[in-house]
Amino acid sequence: MASMKRSWTLVAVVVGSGAAAMATWTIAQDRVAAVPETKVLLENECVRVQYHDAAVGRTIPMHSHPNYVVYVLNSFKARITLADGTQRISERKAGEAYWNPPIKHSVENLGSTDIHNLIVELKPGASCH
Repeated sequence: MASMKRSWTLVAVVVGSGAAAMATWTIAQDRVAAVPETKVLLENECVRVQYHDAAVGRTIPMHSHPNYVVYVLNSFKARITLADGTQRISERKAGEAYWNPPIKHSVENLGSTDIHNLIVELKPGASCH
């Protein structure tokens, strides 16, 4: 009986772990899946180039990016919420470019203008020359 109880405990742990992994994927899915109207401008085995926008007051749901570069087309102010709940305010000026390592976050436009960014994601494991 004790052996059967241990087996059911192991099954519960494995199933629970799988459910947690699925929940994490659901919470932090790819931005194109999270925001279907995202415009993909170019995609190949090395990069994916996207046009991101967020209207004033809009929150882009939790999503993920691999390593990526942002080129800011329109100055903005946004609240960034990370997967662990940590928040920070990001203010960027038009014409800036910046680098981000892989991230899971949501973005809330706090400014008085729409956010417009060009995003270049580097595909993990790609060997590009």
